[in-house]
Amino acid sequence: MSGAWDGLIVLGLLIILLVLGVRRLRPRVHIPWTTGGIVVCFIFVVLLLWAWSNR
Repeated sequence: MSGAWDGLIVLGLLIILLVLGVRRLRPRVHIPWTTGGIVVCFIFVVLLLWAWSNR
């Protein structure tokens, strides 16, 4: 059970860093997606990779 919580904490920290990075880059670089859309896509990719690794 502890490993699952560790993974969840790391995923949360990665999402926070992703949001901060996108908000910092947005004034300099045109990013066509909203921050929420990027986070949802990131979570989807992480879940797909997790499901693929548990095959």
